Amino acid sequence: MKLGIGLPNHIAGVAGTGITEWARRAEERGFESVTTIDRLCYPGLDSLISLAAAAGATTDVTLVTNVLLAPVYPMVPLAKQIAGVAQISGGRLVVGLGVGNRPDDYASTGTDFDRRGKILDEQVERMRRLWTGAGDAPLCAPVSVPLLFGGRSAATVRRVTTVGDGWAAGAVRHYDVQAELVQRIRSGWAAAGRRGHPYLQASVNFGLGPEQAIAAGKDHLARYYGFSPEYAQVNVDDMVSSPDEARDTVRRYRALGFDRLLFHPTTAGVEQLDRLADAIL
Repeated sequence: MKLGIGLPNHIAGVAGTGITEWARRAEERGFESVTTIDRLCYPGLDSLISLAAAAGATTDVTLVTNVLLAPVYPMVPLAKQIAGVAQISGGRLVVGLGVGNRPDDYASTGTDFDRRGKILDEQVERMRRLWTGAGDAPLCAPVSVPLLFGGRSAATVRRVTTVGDGWAAGAVRHYDVQAELVQRIRSGWAAAGRRGHPYLQASVNFGLGPEQAIAAGKDHLARYYGFSPEYAQVNVDDMVSSPDEARDTVRRYRALGFDRLLFHPTTAGVEQLDRLADAIL
């Protein structure tokens, strides 16, 4: 199982220079990938801009959106931006897509929250066509972009098994629920006559170190998910907060057959990256 680490793009007020510092350090320490969390109405940094910066600062790591809230973005510019990051990085981009559950992200762009699933389906179909580079006015040179879909709904399972390359599981360690979904996805994949197997990606929030760093990480999660206090508390309680817990999380997801596990930081200090690397690499 491949191990990746999140860039701190979702941390409120994060310095832009911290993105390239994290990306370089992640590659130096041996992480397979770096990833972003996407949100519009929050004082963080844009996912694709962050990954473009990371692409220029690295040579080998995979770049992952986990996940990009595609329906809140205009489809054609989004398709071009994704293609651009894929080309700039030399084909290192993996795009996780989802619809999210925060109405403010949709209200801010005038996008219909209740149609977000249908919008995503339409976007995927058209973006795939645009990425072929065909047409009288090609949008980009031909590019291949692996697509993973995040969520736990029946619609997510449908997308993964029919048009996707894999599943991006959520950041809360509901192992039994995730194991059941893995089985549904694998069965649906086979029933659809797909070759190979669906790529399985999971993620988790972490904060390591002294009590002050752990408390700061939990405070971040409480604020970031504050739109739903109950869900925020679930994330706070689930945060990986010790090296032993990090290693156990790796073991559990490896046993479930996941292909990649991503650790999202809850504070922006690069020492968090080193603490995690010391624990799991």
